[in-house]
Amino acid sequence: MNRKKRELLLRGSSETDANLLYFAGIQIPDPFFAFTLGGRKCALLSPLEAGRAARGANLDEIFDVSETCARAKVPYSDFSALCKILKSKRVSALAVAENFPAKYYADLCREGFDVEIRAAPLFPEREIKTERELREISRANSAAAAGFAIAEEILRLSKIARGKLVFESRPLTCEFLRAEIEKAALSLGADSMHTIVAAGDGACDPHNEGSGAIRANSLIVMDIFPRLKSSGYYGDMTRTFLRGEPSKEQARLVETVLDAQAIALSKISAGVDGADIHGHVKNFFIENGYETKSSKDGWSGFFHSTGHGVGLDIHESPSLGAKSCVLKAGNVVTVEPGLYYRGVGGCRIEDTVAVTKTGARMLSNYHYEWVI
Repeated sequence: MNRKKRELLLRGSSETDANLLYFAGIQIPDPFFAFTLGGRKCALLSPLEAGRAARGANLDEIFDVSETCARAKVPYSDFSALCKILKSKRVSALAVAENFPAKYYADLCREGFDVEIRAAPLFPEREIKTERELREISRANSAAAAGFAIAEEILRLSKIARGKLVFESRPLTCEFLRAEIEKAALSLGADSMHTIVAAGDGACDPHNEGSGAIRANSLIVMDIFPRLKSSGYYGDMTRTFLRGEPSKEQARLVETVLDAQAIALSKISAGVDGADIHGHVKNFFIENGYETKSSKDGWSGFFHSTGHGVGLDIHESPSLGAKSCVLKAGNVVTVEPGLYYRGVGGCRIEDTVAVTKTGARMLSNYHYEWVI
């Protein structure tokens, strides 16, 4: 049975919708319509954005809302203009993404269009990165590395007084370090939102951003995932530091995580199932006496995936987790094992790599020395 030919229709802001940014190749803050017409990529834009998009977008044709409405003699409305364009091209069937606005879905149906909601992934080809995309992700990781460098320098210059870290005569806090990291990333053209700087038991909740004064001799997890302002591509790196003297338990924890990451990295190549890599890491931790369990205080041990895809979204396919997912050359994934035990602290080490036919190509670069 022949499937009905459908044109793809997207609606949103390409600053926040990765599929729309991938399609149009330009960041536009206000919502707009983008669509295909016989294999050509098109967008319907206001006069404020049409000129800029004509110069910098990855589009075959740009329709101006004002001009389209004026020719059709209808009040200014991008939806009215869209319907006029589609009907003039005899388009009757559309495919939209799962996050397409419900209002416009209903309006299109009332206008007589046959609209199908297409299951994710909308663009499966996003999983295979081009060399240009790999360079952008590497650039974003350079911004993360700049954040680690400034944070490490502040930790090194901090004094230890009554069990706490003091920097320039003030208690050193997670909030201060986070702000300095984000300024460093911004200086390299990247926004670093929700940066994690969590210390002590606060780092045992992996997505806790961290708050308050940082104590000496405590493990400090820093997870930096900057987004390039120019292209929208993310980087993702994590390092763990300690200012002072680590305990034997802390030292063993960190060294075990570093070994686990090395094992995971050694297993990566095209054709390997990400679930198998995740299984190797889990088994390695268990063999070394690190159990994962849940209690009234929450989870302890290793209770997240080994990694995830990175690109125009900070979390995208493929994954290194419990679900089977065979890696392909050109995939980009993080490798981020971690261990978390209250009373000892948390440790996570993360790098971003490109999958090749023979292994993993590193897209991030920062040292692994952790005691300051």
